Amino acid sequence: MDDIRECKAFLEYLSAHFDGELDEDLVVQFEQHLRFCSNARCIVRTFERTIALHRQRRPDRVPADMHERLLKALEECRRSGG
Repeated sequence: MDDIRECKAFLEYLSAHFDGELDEDLVVQFEQHLRFCSNARCIVRTFERTIALHRQRRPDRVPADMHERLLKALEECRRSGG
């Protein structure tokens, strides 16, 4: 599988990975991709930081459109190939 297709598949499984919903085989593939792809590692770090920042803030302080903006940015990243 070429790098672009692997990154697209990686992005499709990103949320499931953080939710602990990947089966064992996909976890292995996901982690292997992370070892070799600096773009994927960057995406995961950004996702982890976003989650951490969100958890630190009180829910009433989070802008109402933050979720939509994050989803839009992730979708744009997915469409551009990572």
